[in-house]
This record gives sequence, structure tokens and C-alpha cells, in this order.
Amino acid sequence: MQVSAGKLIKLVHLSQQRYLPNTRLVPDHNDKGYGIIEDEQGGEVYFSHEVVENRFGFDDLRKGQQLEYTLENASYLRAASVRVAPAVAVRILRPAA
Repeated sequence: MQVSAGKLIKLVHLSQQRYLPNTRLVPDHNDKGYGIIEDEQGGEVYFSHEVVENRFGFDDLRKGQQLEYTLENASYLRAASVRVAPAVAVRILRPAA
């Protein structure tokens, strides 16, 4: 499977949503939810909390983070696995004294 990268543009924790009558919302399970990643072409890739590497890492995701993902074979863009992209080392150049 090919690993792609993108930016997290939406993250929804189901426990933080308003209560709506006749729904199956469980307010005390904060690790449940979903997110949307913007891919390099500007498309949106959906992912469930269940596919995040280290499943409880879902609570640590933040909007704007760079993520790596693999796609499922589905009729729409859906991630099969998601993880935070490794940080890129930055080298700071300073003028000679």
C-alpha cells in the first residue's frame, strides 16, 4: 500500500457534540469520532477513530497537523490507517561572525 500525506482539516469528537434526542451518542467515550484529511490534490479523505495508529492517539490529534495515511479500497476516499507524520529536521543557518 502506498503511504500518502496530508493536513488534518477537521476533527470531530463525538462525546463533545451537543446531545440530540434519539441518537446513540455516548457522552463518556472521548476517544470516539472521525476526521478529515486534505490530500495533496485538495481532496478530502475521511478516517474513523478506529484507524488511528495507537487508537488512543486520536485524542491527541490537532487541526493543521501533518498526517500520513493509506487508503482503503472503497468507493470514496477513506483511510485504512492514519498516523502523525514524523517531524522534519530543520537546519538553521547563521551568518559567519
